[in-house]
Amino acid sequence: MAILYGMRAAARQKSGGRPGARAWAGLVLAVLGVSGTSTFMKLAGTDPLVTAFWRLALSTLLLLPLQVWRRRNTLASNGPVPKCNTVTETEPSRRVSMLQQLRLSPVTMLAGALLAVHFALWVTSLSMTSVLSSLVFVTMNPLFVAVLDLVLFRERTSPLLWVAVLVVTAGGVFIGLRSGTGANLGNLLALGGALAASLYLIVGRRASRQMDTVSYNVGAFGWAAFLTGVVCLIAGRSLLPLSGASFLWLAVTAVLGQTVGHGLINASLRWFQPQFVALMLLWEPILGSLLAFLVLGDRPGPAELAGGAVILAGLALGIVSSRRSAANGPADAEGQPL
Repeated sequence: MAILYGMRAAARQKSGGRPGARAWAGLVLAVLGVSGTSTFMKLAGTDPLVTAFWRLALSTLLLLPLQVWRRRNTLASNGPVPKCNTVTETEPSRRVSMLQQLRLSPVTMLAGALLAVHFALWVTSLSMTSVLSSLVFVTMNPLFVAVLDLVLFRERTSPLLWVAVLVVTAGGVFIGLRSGTGANLGNLLALGGALAASLYLIVGRRASRQMDTVSYNVGAFGWAAFLTGVVCLIAGRSLLPLSGASFLWLAVTAVLGQTVGHGLINASLRWFQPQFVALMLLWEPILGSLLAFLVLGDRPGPAELAGGAVILAGLALGIVSSRRSAANGPADAEGQPL
């Protein structure tokens, strides 16, 4: 589904226009896909770094055959080779080795490195603080994305979107300060994960408009898995063996959270500002904490519920702001430096 959405979004991007029903549906599915992953990863019961590795590696293995199949079909029909994160082809009929197909561009490698840092920090935080507190701090990306977009790219941001960012940030901080977990280190790790995710969204916005979604996801996810695996080996964390139950929950996380969730997030960057994508991801602590309550018994307190209401208000403002800016068409990525 992530692949089909990415191909359709790429086709519509060429003709311009405001985000359509498929673009909005893809973004909603992305939010639903990532919302349950914190609970699934806790159910896996594996080491945080090992969890991050298998989530990324399994998702890459799911997408890689489709990338190879699409490239072979393109070469067989002598059509133009899709622009992706692999070696540039001058002759469509030229044979390309597997190593050449997997050669990564600097942009994709940077995105993968940021994704690896994000998961390493966030998954570790889940073992040190509550699900809700970790999710709230790791989804503080809107503030980071808005500031980084302004500083790095001089991106024009509407005043209403800034208000939305401030509102959802206030709601997140309120939850974090009143949650009573006392796990300051876990909260700081989650906040560091939010900063890495913000940079990942900004890099992905440029890359997703220059590469087809499948190739970009394979490159970024695969490189992140490789880096995480190296860290596991250096730290002496065993990647195998895993119990059947652990592997099952890791597979669910890879399919829903990574392949569907993050795959559609990358595709959504063709249509929506990174700030707004980050705002929509603030549904994750709300939906994720609800699932954690139903499955793990984590009961949110009054302060956490109040903070969630504030976040919802900020999301509503963000949606209004995005619809207003979408009337002028999607932002042009060609003028942005990377």
